[in-house]
Amino acid sequence: MPDEMLHSRITRYHFLSGNRTAAETFQDLFGSAPFSVGLLPKQIEVLAARLPGDPESNLDELICTNTLFPAYRPFLGVSQGAENAPAGSSLFGVARIPRREGAVHGKAKLCSTCVQQDLLETGYAYWHRSHHLPGVSVCWRHGEPLMHACPKCSHPFFRKLRLLPNPTDPCVCGWSALDPSTVKQGTVLEKNFAQFAYEVLQRKFPLMSCETLGASYVRQCRKRGFVHGNLVGTAKLFDSIRTKYGDEALSRMDKAYEAGKHDQWIRFRFYNGQMDMPLARHMIIAQHLFGSADDFEAALQKELILRHAASAKLRLKLEKPQLGRKAQHRQKINTILAVRANVDLGYLWDNAYQATRWLTEHDNAWLMEKLSMPKHVPEVVEEVSDPRDSAFAAVLLAGAEDLYRISKGQKRVNLSNLQKLLPVRLPPCPKLRKRRFPLASHQAELLMESVWHFRLRRLICALADMKRLNLPMNTGSLGLVSSVSNTIFQTLVSFFEWDLEAFLRNGVDSENLLKSTGVPRDWQGPPGFNRVLGGTAYYRNKAVAEQLEKSSSE
Repeated sequence: MPDEMLHSRITRYHFLSGNRTAAETFQDLFGSAPFSVGLLPKQIEVLAARLPGDPESNLDELICTNTLFPAYRPFLGVSQGAENAPAGSSLFGVARIPRREGAVHGKAKLCSTCVQQDLLETGYAYWHRSHHLPGVSVCWRHGEPLMHACPKCSHPFFRKLRLLPNPTDPCVCGWSALDPSTVKQGTVLEKNFAQFAYEVLQRKFPLMSCETLGASYVRQCRKRGFVHGNLVGTAKLFDSIRTKYGDEALSRMDKAYEAGKHDQWIRFRFYNGQMDMPLARHMIIAQHLFGSADDFEAALQKELILRHAASAKLRLKLEKPQLGRKAQHRQKINTILAVRANVDLGYLWDNAYQATRWLTEHDNAWLMEKLSMPKHVPEVVEEVSDPRDSAFAAVLLAGAEDLYRISKGQKRVNLSNLQKLLPVRLPPCPKLRKRRFPLASHQAELLMESVWHFRLRRLICALADMKRLNLPMNTGSLGLVSSVSNTIFQTLVSFFEWDLEAFLRNGVDSENLLKSTGVPRDWQGPPGFNRVLGGTAYYRNKAVAEQLEKSSSE
């Protein structure tokens, strides 16, 4: 019968054979006790062998016409040995053979209108495999909701390890699928999805790798605008599907959605040659992205062609002509002679032993000819200094005077701060900097400030702030106006023998006090002072200083 499921065909054989029990029927067909038929039972090969004709052809016919495997085929992925698999069998080459589906396992669905129509057209009512596709809840022909139990007494049609009932037989409560009744129609979206699933089931899709299937999904997502930057926007795709179908319909179509497992509901990643999503979810995504089975098949074929073309191009790119041993060794020697000027036979023995030994034994004339050729010595051109050199030196000399002034927020005069005075930075390499800017480099070296001279300037600035804020000149007030350490304060005050009380009475003239010390800008500190001191806290505590200035002004 067209579109008949395997379990229904077994049941029909049972009634036609006259067997009294299901055990007798299973023994006739499979040579075993009754078992759960499921989607694709392992014992189907035994049945194919017992049917008249070629067992392999019988197996293909049973799988393609009486099971749901054709709908699974484009989504199962390709196994590693698919290239060497024999042709003619639908099961060869797939990464996984489905045996059962949790969404439809243990259920037998029927459409009452299909029962009446089959009885009129074929003379026998049977169970359709298209009604048992995962995610399908209505009949693809009539749009009626599918029943898996008696609508009157809820008696299930399917019973474990039992044959299916005849669809025309009345239920124990008296209900019959042949009784006239008014059936509520399903939604348009549910019927469109059922038609899409039916068309996928009827087509003979080629075996698709998970890379090809995922690439077709990704390409269509980009066309439809489901992107997140350069990546695929699976969250946008999920929201679009949710808006289209609604929570109630998706809960009927997908058990994970019904259980609230929405995180990672769409997974385009693959593992062991297959994409980790059930068939119903694949159908939902494919129908939402492509719309029809024709467009879905065309997209898969196009992606398959693109991947074959890309792999062929990659193979041609990787296939480089293999050089002989003589050509390889000659190429290595030519490379060494090209990058180095003074190369002799001793250098080749040290740095290219294998090539030198082989050429000495088999091609010594060529090697000696190469070594005896005159070496091209490149002319050394004296590099001319940059024309901006003198101007840069003048800028550094003038700008350094401002940097050396004692002021709030002063910085140490080093190479980094000096280069900020120039319109462009000098080369970072010292040798190149001295060749291109000899005057500016020399001027920068003369203007550099030592760490101890910078500490002296900071301490003088701190003393001036203490006087301005009417603070006692001691280490307790030092931390309020500056980050100079107490050790620096005590060392410099003692070394220069400053009278702090005189500073409080007469004030602090910062520039004159610095000149009175008589120390040069590259001063290395008090003699004999070898203690390690911190040198990273160059800036005073601005928050505390501003608070003190505010309170003193009030």
